[in-house]
Amino acid sequence: MDVAVNRAARRARLAALVGALAVLGGCSEAPRLIVVRAASVPITGASLVPQATPLAGGRLLLSWQRPLESGGYAFEMAIRRGNEWSAVRSIAGGANLSMFSADLPAVAALPEGKLLAYWELKNTRDGDPYATEIQTAISTDEGRTWGTPLKPYGEAYAGQHSFLSWFPSRDGIGLLWLDADERSRMRHRHAAAASQNGSDNMGSIGLRYAALDNQGQIAHEAVVDPITCECCPTSAAVTARGPVVVYRSRLEPPGTTPAEVRADRPTVRDIFITRLEQGRWTRPHTVHADNWVINACPDNGPSVDAAGNDLAVAWWTRANDVPKVQVAFSSDAGETFGEPIRVDSGKGEGQVTLALLPGGKAAVVGWQEEGRTWARYVGSTGVMSKPAELGPSPHHNRMPRWITDGSRSATAVWTRKQNDLPYVGISLLSW
Repeated sequence: MDVAVNRAARRARLAALVGALAVLGGCSEAPRLIVVRAASVPITGASLVPQATPLAGGRLLLSWQRPLESGGYAFEMAIRRGNEWSAVRSIAGGANLSMFSADLPAVAALPEGKLLAYWELKNTRDGDPYATEIQTAISTDEGRTWGTPLKPYGEAYAGQHSFLSWFPSRDGIGLLWLDADERSRMRHRHAAAASQNGSDNMGSIGLRYAALDNQGQIAHEAVVDPITCECCPTSAAVTARGPVVVYRSRLEPPGTTPAEVRADRPTVRDIFITRLEQGRWTRPHTVHADNWVINACPDNGPSVDAAGNDLAVAWWTRANDVPKVQVAFSSDAGETFGEPIRVDSGKGEGQVTLALLPGGKAAVVGWQEEGRTWARYVGSTGVMSKPAELGPSPHHNRMPRWITDGSRSATAVWTRKQNDLPYVGISLLSW
């Protein structure tokens, strides 16, 4: 009897040991992420803030800004079919075309094969050096020609309208941006502008939304959050429960109005998420409470991707003066999140991007660290590959989202540094 009990106990211990080893082995068996090769690009010379949009038929639309010898920038694009690029096509340009390395213009795909481009122009007529206005335009011939530029809002007020993101909809696209909106008393001036007019109360920047139809006309608009961080990029994706947007918010004392917000007041500036359900945005909530207190804008926003109810968010924080690039996963369309997983190597600078991989339980995350661009495979259980280096990059350049096609590969479009100049780079990775 005792022998049988001992044998049973040994078998149980052995089974437990095998199970534990299997779990440990699973945690360590992350795919190896490798940079397969650099792909060709359609432009030579200095170029920056590239964006990539997948089109029907496996085509890739690449857009970027190019410095002009006369001053200002040109906003351009090209389309790749297979391994061949189209001719470079002009969207807009001039001395007043705004450029900021963490604020990316883009070209979105509309129904019926149309394209919608958005970019920003400087607008300093009210004395605010950071004021911009958003321009959108429609193309019906794959970017060869563009219609008359429009604005996705009605007022003529000069203020900040920047850090855009978009998501596809059945009738057009949804556009989100950070906004100084006079109608909602959201007026913002940076310290330099405030000192010129003697104003200590600079007001807030808010997150704003417009639904644009297939003609680029405003079908609906709303203020999503009236008080946010002033200059961090936003990011949007579509879940089975509706579109989501992630952004850096700011936690003001209860009852604070937008007009009472001071840009130089220390506040918690963590990453928030909200979802569009039945035509209304849900109450924003934190992805994770980093509790990062700062009295300035870090120019460093989050990135989100989704498939069905699976969703992942990557972001940078410096809570407790420890810089971190983190990613968190959700299986309920962003309602709740698992604990953040740190992906940098100890000196992350942020400017993150990510792509959710097939199955929704892993992502490829990209970030900047010590002047170079890195990528890593990260699973929702904490499984990670070693970091893969794409190459040197200019400081503070935000990476756009990766392109995945359901296979074990991803295309990264990013700003690389060569001979001290920024250039568009495209890298193919596999795992």
